[in-house]
Amino acid sequence: MKIVPTAFQALFPSSPVENLEPERDRVYIIETLLKNASLKAWRWMLTNYSSAEISSVIKRAKSLKKRDVLLWSYLLQIPQKEILCLQTKFPAGLNSSWVY
Repeated sequence: MKIVPTAFQALFPSSPVENLEPERDRVYIIETLLKNASLKAWRWMLTNYSSAEISSVIKRAKSLKKRDVLLWSYLLQIPQKEILCLQTKFPAGLNSSWVY
C-alpha cells in the first residue's frame, strides 16, 4: 500500500502525513477523507482501500455527518439504516431530557 501523499497534509491538520500508516490508520484516514477531501484525495482513497473497507468505516463512524455519507452510501450501495451517523438520536418529538 502506498503512503499518504504529502499533498494531502492540509486535510490532516492534527497529524503529519509522513507519520500516518495507511493500514494501521485506515479508519482515521478514511473518515478524514470522507469529511473534507478533494476528488484527487477520494481517488487515492478508492485506489488504496476496498469498497468493503470504506463501507465498514461509513457504517460505524459516529463523527461523520449526513452530508459526508449520503453520496457514498449511494455509490457504495449501503442501506442508510445501516449507517450509524444517520440514525436518530432521540425519539421524534423529544426535544430535551430535562424536565422543567
